[in-house]
Amino acid sequence: MSLKYRLWLSFAPLLLLLAGLGAGAVSALGLLGTRIDAILRENYRTVDAMNRLTEAAERIDSSFQFALAGRPGAKARYDEWWVAYRTHHEVQLSNVTEPGEAELTARLTRVTDRYRALGDRFFDPARTAGDRSGDYYGPDGTPGPLQTVFSDLKRVTADIRRLNQDGMERASETARRTAAAARWWAGLGLLAALGATGLLAWRTTRAVLRPMDDLARSARAVGDGRFDQFVTADTRDEVGELVAAFNRMTAQLRDLRQTQAARLLRAQQASQAAIDAFPDPVLLVDPGGRVEMANPAARRELGVVPGESPAALPWQPPDKLCGPLAAALRDQQPTLTRTFDGAVTYRAAGAEDRVYLPQVLPVRDPYGAVLGAAVVLNDVTRFRLLDEFKSDLVATASHELKTPLAGLRLAVHLLLEEAVGPLTDKQSELLIDARENTERLVKIVDHLLALARLEQGWEPLALRPEEPAGLLRAAAERVGPLAAGKRLVVAAADGLPPVAADADRLGHALDNLLVNATTYTDAGGTITLSARPAGGGRVELAVSDTGVGIPAERLPHVFDKFFRIPGQTRGGGTGLGLAIVKEVVTAHGGAVVCESEPGTGTTFRITLPAWSGGPTEGAI
Repeated sequence: MSLKYRLWLSFAPLLLLLAGLGAGAVSALGLLGTRIDAILRENYRTVDAMNRLTEAAERIDSSFQFALAGRPGAKARYDEWWVAYRTHHEVQLSNVTEPGEAELTARLTRVTDRYRALGDRFFDPARTAGDRSGDYYGPDGTPGPLQTVFSDLKRVTADIRRLNQDGMERASETARRTAAAARWWAGLGLLAALGATGLLAWRTTRAVLRPMDDLARSARAVGDGRFDQFVTADTRDEVGELVAAFNRMTAQLRDLRQTQAARLLRAQQASQAAIDAFPDPVLLVDPGGRVEMANPAARRELGVVPGESPAALPWQPPDKLCGPLAAALRDQQPTLTRTFDGAVTYRAAGAEDRVYLPQVLPVRDPYGAVLGAAVVLNDVTRFRLLDEFKSDLVATASHELKTPLAGLRLAVHLLLEEAVGPLTDKQSELLIDARENTERLVKIVDHLLALARLEQGWEPLALRPEEPAGLLRAAAERVGPLAAGKRLVVAAADGLPPVAADADRLGHALDNLLVNATTYTDAGGTITLSARPAGGGRVELAVSDTGVGIPAERLPHVFDKFFRIPGQTRGGGTGLGLAIVKEVVTAHGGAVVCESEPGTGTTFRITLPAWSGGPTEGAI
């Protein structure tokens, strides 16, 4: 017999017992709840109706006393409370449930009719005050007919209320007895279930758990590398099949172990050959910072040697690689360098400088644990030289263009001023267009020269302590005339430290941001210049506007050279202003980010280091 059927047969009595116990408990509780609910609901309706009927009768009785006292409105009060009385009386007539309640209800009806007849006669307009007094007060201070009938009415309602209250108490007693019986049977069933469970657990332990314990001990031994394990089983059920499969597994592991070393060696040789095939330096660093594998390019260019023992010293990467390597090993964050700002320069012995773009990737096992980090250094020396050549060419061309452009601009201005003779309307129109294009060319050349100076470091920064609020106010004053019709606000937090800045260069960057803000903010909008502490000894300067905003997909490119947002044609910008801002801020050792939402506005945040009292000049 299989283990599955043995377990089913073993647990069947327990399941049947629990099912019967549960069904009986549910049935008893459901019946009890239904009966008690019906009885209590009906009895409560009668008790509530009698209470309200008695209250209405007392109000009717008070109307008689008001009439005898000569107070107005007694008849209206009498009619009003008879309506309420009849309502509660009808409830009682339709809710007769207890034995003897029908006779009391019939008696209540007779007394009610008698009381209504006497009341109507009392308020008959033909009755005098003396007649009414006689209806309510009898001779010699004895109760009159109205008082007598009122007393009978209260006695009858009290009897009906007491009869239903007794019924409610009987229902409560029945519920208590039924609940006690249910508890007794439930306890008895629970004891039986516990006994059956204990017996089944003992049988299951003997039949199943003992072989499982043997399997667990043998599995732990296999995990420790001891593959000579063999487990015996006395049954041919699922446990016996499991034991047989375990024994086959250990036999196969013993066979595989003999060839595993050769396979691992081949895998290691294949991995090393694949890495060696890369022309760029490739390293594999373990979590402790030691180089486990390195291709010939890495050994030749970087001078690294893979550690063959745990005593090997960790690799000391250059400063620009320390952060990305720590992020990959500690936080599993890759670093993919795309620009020359993150380039690393190496000089091998007796060779020229080489420029590399580092790519650092975490290496994980199938369970997500970090095994180390792969470092790939892409050689971009030739591309860097081409970029420098391009920058030099742009700077030279821009410088050479300044003189002829200046002469051309002067000539156009002289012609427009008619210094050499009058002009026709068409000639003036063409010259005005030429003047605008000349000014645009001059602006482009100026921006190209400024960008070239920043990139090539032709002019060092003159860093001095500058007050953040003063820098913002100066920028607002310079660009203020362009913000006509717009609200320009300067707000700086109190107690800000001075920043290390070249006022002219940083002012140029702030001017570019303000010009953009005024260009893309409609009349009535607000442009805000603010400063606040940024933590870590840094200060944040921000330029915010309520303009048209920038689409989210365009934000990563706003600092690219010659980039202009498609569909936004305001102004005659060159697409170099924000690139200059980024170069200036980077030269100051800071960072600039852009936050924007279309239709709401844009914010540029510049983070600069606070002044520390160091040297006053530095190369870009």
